[in-house]
Order: sequence, then C-alpha cells, then structure tokens
Amino acid sequence: MTHVRRKFPPRRWLSLAVAALLLGWCVKSALAPRPAVPAQDAGSTTPLALFVTADLQGQLLPCGCSEGMRGGLGRAAAQLARARAAGLSVVYLDAGDALFARAGLQPDEAVEDERKAKAVAEAMRAMGLAARATGPLDDVQGAAFRTSLGLPEVPDGTGRVLAVAGHRLGVVAAHSAKGLGEGAAQVRAEGADFVVALYGGSLEAALGALRGVDGVDLVVTAQEAAVVTVDDDSRLVKGAVPVARVQSRGRALLRLDLRFDGSGRFQFLSSSQDVEREAATQDERIALLKRELALPGQSAERKRVLSERLATLVDKRAALAPAPTASGTNGFTVRFIPLEATLPSDPAVDRVVEEFDADVSKLNLAWAKAHGQDCAAPKPGEAAYLGNAACEKCHAATFDVYRKTGHARAYRELEHVHKQYRLECVACHVVGIQQPGGVCRVDRVAGRDAVGCENCHGPGSLHAALPNDQSMPRNAPTRAVCLGCHTPENSPHFDYAVYLPRVLGPGHDAKR
Repeated sequence: MTHVRRKFPPRRWLSLAVAALLLGWCVKSALAPRPAVPAQDAGSTTPLALFVTADLQGQLLPCGCSEGMRGGLGRAAAQLARARAAGLSVVYLDAGDALFARAGLQPDEAVEDERKAKAVAEAMRAMGLAARATGPLDDVQGAAFRTSLGLPEVPDGTGRVLAVAGHRLGVVAAHSAKGLGEGAAQVRAEGADFVVALYGGSLEAALGALRGVDGVDLVVTAQEAAVVTVDDDSRLVKGAVPVARVQSRGRALLRLDLRFDGSGRFQFLSSSQDVEREAATQDERIALLKRELALPGQSAERKRVLSERLATLVDKRAALAPAPTASGTNGFTVRFIPLEATLPSDPAVDRVVEEFDADVSKLNLAWAKAHGQDCAAPKPGEAAYLGNAACEKCHAATFDVYRKTGHARAYRELEHVHKQYRLECVACHVVGIQQPGGVCRVDRVAGRDAVGCENCHGPGSLHAALPNDQSMPRNAPTRAVCLGCHTPENSPHFDYAVYLPRVLGPGHDAKR
C-alpha cells in the first residue's frame, strides 16, 4: 500500500502548533518539583497485608519436646518478611496477652518469665509491630513492667489510625460493646478506611458485642482462657462483620489481604469453595503425617522421608489461599497461616531467641545459688522421693529395661540443648519437682536428674522402709499421670496405649 502525504490547510497547522505548545507545557509541569503529598491523602492501589498475633502467652518458640511442633515468632516474622519482599505494604498487630503464660509467678519463675517477656517485646519490635491491645496476662508483673517494654499500645476503648501506603488503617482495642463502639467511632471520625478491632474476650462475646455497633470491618479476639488442644482451634465466623480467633501460643498467624479497587466500605471476599475444600484436605494430610512422624521408635531415615513429605505439603497448603482479585470495589480476604516446623524462620528474631536462651539459664542458676532453698521435709507419715538409686537396689532387672528408654535420658537431653536450668523445661525432666525429697532448685538435681521410677509410681520412701508391708502409691501410671508432662502442647500426638509399651519390658510388667 502506498502512503500519500496529505497537505494540511493553514488553519489545521495553527491548531497543531497550539497543541504542541500545550503538550510541552504539560510535560514540563509534570517534571517540575512539587510539594510532597501526605501519605494519608495520596491514595494508592498498593495491596496491603495485615498480620495479627493473639494470645502468644510468652511463647517465643515451641519447646522442641516432639517432632514437627507448630509455632514460633521467628516463623511468623518470616511470613511478614516474605510479604514485604513481594512488594506488599505490611502491618503487624498483636491482640494482647503476649507477655506471660499465667499469673501467680513464684520469685524464681519471675526471673525467667520477665526475661522472656523482654525477648517477646524485642522480637515484636524486630517484626515492626505497629499497634497492640493489652490483656490481663500482660500485667502479671504489673503495669509498670509492661509499659517499660515500650510497645505501641492502644488503650482499652480507644483507637488509633495508622497511615499506610496512602491509606488510613483504624485499630481499635476493646473489652466491651461500649468500648468497641466508641473506638470505632473515633477512628472513623479520623478518616479510617478500614477498621480492625482487637477484642479482649471470647469469640462468642465478640459476636454479642458487635450487635448495634457500626464502623468495624473485622474483629480479632484474644485474651480468652485458652485450652491448648491438639487440633488447630483457629476459627473464622463469616458474618456481616467477620470475627476471627487465632490459635494461641503463637502456633498460627492471621493474615488479611486488602485490595483497594474502588471506594466505600470494604467487602469481605470469601475464598472459593474449591480452595477451602483443598485446604481442608491438605490440613488432614499434614496432621496424619505429623502424627506418624511423632511415633516413638522411628528410624532416622524414616524421619527424614516423612519430614521431606511434610515440608512439601506445608508449602502447597501455604500457596492455596489467593489474594483478593480486582472487582471494582474495596475488598479483603482472611486466612490463617499454621506456623509449621518446616516453614522458614527470620534470622533477626532467631538472634533474639538465642540471646534469651543464653541469658535465662545464667539468670536462673545465679538466682538459685543466691536465693534457692531445698525442698521441705516430708510431714509425719508422708512419702518422700528418694531417686533412682534406692529403687535399683531391689529392682535390677527393671533397670535393664529402664536404661533403654527415653525417660532415662531425659535430663541428658536437656543438657544437650543447654536447657537444664530452664524452669519450664526441667520440671518434666527430673524426679519429684517441688516435692519433699525431690528437686526444688535447678542447681541441685544430683540423684534426681532423669524421669525416674517415682515419676510414674509416686514417692517411694515408705515402700523402701517397709517393702513387704508398704506398696508404692501407684502400681502403674494412669493416663492422667502421663498427661502431667505429655500435654497436648508439649507432646501433641501422645497416645497412652502406644507410648506405655515403650517403657515396658521383661522384668518391668512385660512377659519374657
């Protein structure tokens, strides 16, 4: 095809010249320096990822008592880092009860738990904590100690607006319907685009408090008297205002993905049924694999194969939940991230945990030497603990079986990981913790440094004095006795019927 150059009439040339001058002015104006626009007024379509922890209860890292234990602030921090690396604007919130696990600490326990609370606060700062609510467990050592940690707190019944990526995120802390309503009204008046409420109470209480309250887009509950279970008790109630409960003790992380794709209030975008069904299937397969991995007596090669298979499933599970897609309206999705052992951990938070581990044992040992007291003597007629040596004198055959069990190596395992002076660990690795004849200070465990006969059968002093007339308190440990240490948290896959035969043998309640 031949292109023919057309001649423009004079008037058309004049119009083009004017257009060229205007274009040049626009380009020059666009390139000229301009006053900075405040972030909260700029407007942006940058996706926002909001992460929330709740009911950490001083849990920096799982104890490591079992294979594949879920949780850890380092793993949570790595999820935030991954979102930032993907170009998302990230906000981290905490819903309270993060610092301590329980009230009524003894003086020796306070040494360890205060140091742990400081480590939790340091880890949160490393993760970029933007705001948090406070709960009763945060004040176990007093409000002055809590505020000395310098975390960004939102007082009860109030709110705070955070400027993020050109948008305004409202954060409300409340323990009642009145506080919820007042906090939401405050942040909405300050121009909040999206409002998340950190509610101190049960999921059911939060649902009740929402009635008649306007202005909240999502509620996260915390500060509930949590019962640690094997199953993930994270839960999302999908109503007009979704309400979420995150699994306690740092075992899961809540993630919201916000898409700014329009105007007006945000809409909750539920993921498709296919995705939810596949996620449930993956969760079931992961649980089965973890249960198999935790069975006693596994070979190293078998553990390696199972661990690799578990890591693959966890990666697939993490990739399932989609971010909200463009829909012409502002929207958000909610998902829980179970912090499985195969997930990566953040180096900065790992260093915080390592420093805590190095410090706390020294602090506990120094306190025990300066202030520790031996266990009280038994009352008249009360049995006391004697330690394994007294048992072995008459039960040599039983000890041939016992020495091959994990119970016999329990204290050595603590020494191997330098946790023999950790109060939260040593209690289940010695004989007779805080009992007459047992262990009452971490610097004096000689003769009691194992899970011994008396852990299962009870204190043996009366039986040792009159072996023919006085039996041991327990002929065999009940399931309840075992669960004193094999708790759902420390030993999530403990099965009494499966584990008990592992400590039996010829001469110890088993046929030859």
